[in-house]
Amino acid sequence: MDISIMSWNMAGAKLFEQLDSRPYPVAGSYTAAFRKTWEESIAVWLQTPDQLQPDIILLQECIGFEDMSTSPSGRWQTGRAILQGIFSGYQCYFFPAVTSHNNPHPGKWNRYTETGDVKNYIPAHVDVQQGYGICIRKGISSRKLWVPWADPENIPPDADLVDTECISCFEPVSITTGLYLGQRDTEPRLVIMGRVKLESEGESRYLNFLNIHLNTLSGEREGNVRLNRRAGASRLRQIELILDNIVSAYQETTHYRIPAGTQQSQRDIWVIGGDFNTTPDSDEINMIRQSGFIDAIPDKRIEDKNPDSALHNKIGSKWSLLDSQTPAINVDYIFCGLEQFTFAEDGLDTTGSKRPFRPYFENPAFASDHAVLLARISL
Repeated sequence: MDISIMSWNMAGAKLFEQLDSRPYPVAGSYTAAFRKTWEESIAVWLQTPDQLQPDIILLQECIGFEDMSTSPSGRWQTGRAILQGIFSGYQCYFFPAVTSHNNPHPGKWNRYTETGDVKNYIPAHVDVQQGYGICIRKGISSRKLWVPWADPENIPPDADLVDTECISCFEPVSITTGLYLGQRDTEPRLVIMGRVKLESEGESRYLNFLNIHLNTLSGEREGNVRLNRRAGASRLRQIELILDNIVSAYQETTHYRIPAGTQQSQRDIWVIGGDFNTTPDSDEINMIRQSGFIDAIPDKRIEDKNPDSALHNKIGSKWSLLDSQTPAINVDYIFCGLEQFTFAEDGLDTTGSKRPFRPYFENPAFASDHAVLLARISL
């Protein structure tokens, strides 16, 4: 059975600086730019010989708006609508992590108000949202995380089927606590857990996936040892929470879920993907590896849409948009593991995975500074 997972930090917050003017939808140009990049750059890269479009797409730094007025104008597009306008062939879901109404520190939002710096300001009745996206390829069977039956013996077949909204097959889990102070260091972080059932040639497996974006501190990786250590320690706490309070907690649950298979070939598959904000030799990544997860994208060399780029064939998944000569760093990953036992080194085949991809943006104002990751896992 093959599993195909894509992860991408879309770096969408720059949209707040470049909203379209009235009466047009505020994210019209943004959506069009990403849709064009998806259709003409990323999709072409994905569909090289023997590749298929991903089953699941995990997205970070997505954006959206919610018009809270009594008479919404239609100008302010939700995060889900924006993603649905970009990724055709997918059911898309948006999970806000930091919003102007729930996290109202002026240091984050003042510049986008009527008296701020941007031309097309955001009125007070609009909740500005930044968070995570998940796109499920149409035809993939999303499943509930929990079912109403406490006793697994009494659970009827397909009790975990969901309606078209699929809300019950996701759960956002906070991995930061504390007051938001308007800057990156205190930005709220979530883990979005989802569950699907994969079926192929009479075989079926459950896939539990986690979409993550770990913490980062301003000024880290610039030579300050104490700051680097503090940043790494904050991510270690987040990874411990993910492994102990999400992955292990779900594995150990015996009530209100479809039980895992007893045979190795029937047990749940786990995928953790996203922007980890840390390098491959860090304690954070070592902790994930030591817990039985395998890096599903072993080749870290960038495949650039423009082969003449200074980044082509260099190691990394994140780069500077302002200085093409600055070396890229590797901070984005997709890890795969199996429930209740550790993979052997040859326990899964990742030869179908692709190198990190730097797509082409016709409008560089919306370009992401992160690579697209595609892991194809054969069990």
